[in-house]
Amino acid sequence: MAINNESGSHNGRFRIMITMDKDKCIRCARCEAVCPALAIEKVGKDYVFAHPNACISCYHCVAVCPADAVTCDEFPLEAFELIGTRKPATAAAARNLIMQRRSVREFKNKPVPRKLIEDLVSIALHAPTGRNAQGVHVTVITDADLINKVDKRITRTFEAIASLIENPMAEEILKTLAGRESGERVLEQKNILRRASEAGEPRSMLVFRGAPVLVLAHSAPGGGMIARDDANIAMTTMMLAANAHGLGATWIGYIVGAAKIDPTLKRRLGIPMRHSLDSAFILGWPKYSYKRLIPRSVKNVKWIEPKNKE
Repeated sequence: MAINNESGSHNGRFRIMITMDKDKCIRCARCEAVCPALAIEKVGKDYVFAHPNACISCYHCVAVCPADAVTCDEFPLEAFELIGTRKPATAAAARNLIMQRRSVREFKNKPVPRKLIEDLVSIALHAPTGRNAQGVHVTVITDADLINKVDKRITRTFEAIASLIENPMAEEILKTLAGRESGERVLEQKNILRRASEAGEPRSMLVFRGAPVLVLAHSAPGGGMIARDDANIAMTTMMLAANAHGLGATWIGYIVGAAKIDPTLKRRLGIPMRHSLDSAFILGWPKYSYKRLIPRSVKNVKWIEPKNKE
């Protein structure tokens, strides 16, 4: 017999119904224990979906149930793949993946299959988000002509800004418009732009470096105070997954700052004007391989440990 709470739940995306089958239930209490919103309670001898409006649709309750007694109406139970004997990557494999990742800016003239990109996006959207909001929007651009046109436009914007840098007032205006962090990042590139121009670098490759894929993460209004964090976590997850497939990627902070200075860039990129462009990276097959890992100093780490008790 299935117990179905009629009110369901609403997490801002859709109304969810969690069904608890008391005939299958073995009363192990796991569903109650893993529910982060305390939406499941024990009533008598049964566990029920007592607070549907609190549910954040994380579906921990479905995934943890050993008896298949808990289901939801968004996905059939078959969509929840069995983990079985499959184990996550070993600690050594995870370390190698993270340590071998490099910011790649030189790419082969070779397209990335759409199916592979779709798989990577799916992995990215499995990344954790605050209160399981799942508010990260992803735009993937593989149109080389569009990428080059946007690259030129951003470069022109930076060059125009660089010509005003000698004016202290202009510098402060830039930091106000773009945000202090983004503004300072733009200012740091003044000499890089000059050297690239003097070296005869193609003006359509100063920002995106001729990458075949540009990935953008953006959020709708009302996405919450951690919408940008959610986007960065999703994009980091996607980049690591891409690295596991032999692809290379690097963050492109320029475009986030440029979109704040020139919001019409978002329209050109197919992003709704009211959305916030939160992060971006370029993606492709690396032109070069690296022989060595790069060491990093372990610093800025603080430990607070329990005091020894006598």
